[in-house]
Amino acid sequence: MADKNFEISLAELGAKLDLKIFGDGTRLINKVVSPEQADDNALCAVWDERAAHYFTENKNNNKNFAVIAPENLLKACGCDGLICDKPREVMPKLFAIFNDNKNLNLSGVDDRACVALDAMIDESAYVAAFAVIEAGAVIKAGAKIMAGAYIGADCVIGERSVIEPRAVLMSGVKVGKDCLLHSGCVIGCDGFGFVPAADGNGPVKIPQVGGVTICDNVEVGACTTIDRGTLNDTFINDNTKIDNQVQIGHNVKIGKNCIICSMTGIAGSSELGDNVIVSVQAGITDHVKIGSGAVLAARSGVTNDVKPGAVMSGYPLQPHNDAKRSLVLFMRLPELFKRVKELEKKFK
Repeated sequence: MADKNFEISLAELGAKLDLKIFGDGTRLINKVVSPEQADDNALCAVWDERAAHYFTENKNNNKNFAVIAPENLLKACGCDGLICDKPREVMPKLFAIFNDNKNLNLSGVDDRACVALDAMIDESAYVAAFAVIEAGAVIKAGAKIMAGAYIGADCVIGERSVIEPRAVLMSGVKVGKDCLLHSGCVIGCDGFGFVPAADGNGPVKIPQVGGVTICDNVEVGACTTIDRGTLNDTFINDNTKIDNQVQIGHNVKIGKNCIICSMTGIAGSSELGDNVIVSVQAGITDHVKIGSGAVLAARSGVTNDVKPGAVMSGYPLQPHNDAKRSLVLFMRLPELFKRVKELEKKFK
């Protein structure tokens, strides 16, 4: 993470992060790197004990760069740095200081963008080349619509939100402030709604006339799809983070501060409370409720409601500790089968 046009002194960086300085506070920093990539003007991030061992084992080479780490490690390796007992916790703010200086001061509409005459674009917003903004769309202050993105009719993009290249927002999608929608995501496509035809000629499509509402500070990963509601909006609440390649069906409601990991599928009309964590490749069937604070382990198969705070896994879904015991027993089945056969022979 580097920007040749951005430098900050160690003292200034410490003030922004509310951390004390160890050594020379005038040292200039222009990038944050891993220990293996350390060189001049770098700040090395110590995430774990393995990185700490790297510094102590190579301390003779440490003096050309700075380190963010606990004080005892800084003393041991002889580096300038920032004193921090839990570096991992300040990494989001640290990385944001450097990332904020990359192409985020853009404003205006590129001549190569296609913008409807009645679209409303704030003068501080940015619309890049080959982006399409349809009729009635509203792009608020500081929002960024990057190259090739599509913003459908009557969409609203909130303050400072970023829509990355080739993201697609169909008509009527509402995005709050400070959101990040990654490349290739599709928001507001039709929900999968069909009824059997009375004459037996095949399923009949139910028009999907709802929309999608995404609240503030939400992140949507690359190639994730969020379907529009049948009547009411599909709803994603504040601070929820959705990984790449997630499918969220029509009418789903997701609460605040949730984490939805990649390749998860959430079927229509299901509801997730606040602070729910869904691990990779989980499948949630339609019309179920996941209570606030629940955790679903990887590849969980959810067919019934989950109580608040429960930690669940497996298919059929069960409490995580029970699922681990079941797995241990399953792994012992060949041995148990052999013992049973031996007992049958003995008693026969």
